[in-house]
Amino acid sequence: MKIILLTHEREVTRPTNTGHIAVNHAGEHCQRIVWSRVRPDPALLKALSLPDTVLLFPENTADELNDTADTTASQVEQINKQPSAQEAIEVANLPQTVVILDATWQEARKILRQSAYLKTARRYSLTETAKSEFTLRRNQVEGGLCTVECIIELFKQAGMNDEAQRLHAEFVQFCH
Repeated sequence: MKIILLTHEREVTRPTNTGHIAVNHAGEHCQRIVWSRVRPDPALLKALSLPDTVLLFPENTADELNDTADTTASQVEQINKQPSAQEAIEVANLPQTVVILDATWQEARKILRQSAYLKTARRYSLTETAKSEFTLRRNQVEGGLCTVECIIELFKQAGMNDEAQRLHAEFVQFCH
């Protein structure tokens, strides 16, 4: 499994960014690309065009659909037409490549809303996850996981238990 962290520019220097843990301790599986609304990375666009690449993002939620201040009517229509995670990918067939929006929840919604190239991406959602252990930031989405917790869950689903345990140990140390 390959993880692409599409990182908001503010996250690159934040000391509370958990994407650093994944890049530093699972770099063979994780790469970071800094998000650009107007100049998307060509490698990211190529990955998103492949059938085994997905965007990790919760299924369409009221927050996402109502957060349309910078969204045109046609873009809202596109969001509404997104297939559910179950329609896009069968659970038994884990994606080969997962793009994760490495940002606060507020920034992640902005990235999705302002990036036409992400609106048509196939989506994948984590279900049945443990409660987040991340307490270093306020105002997070109820039930939401931080970036490295998402990667840990994906690794577990893919049977990459050693990698998941290694990242979890680094995450616990990071939080303390």
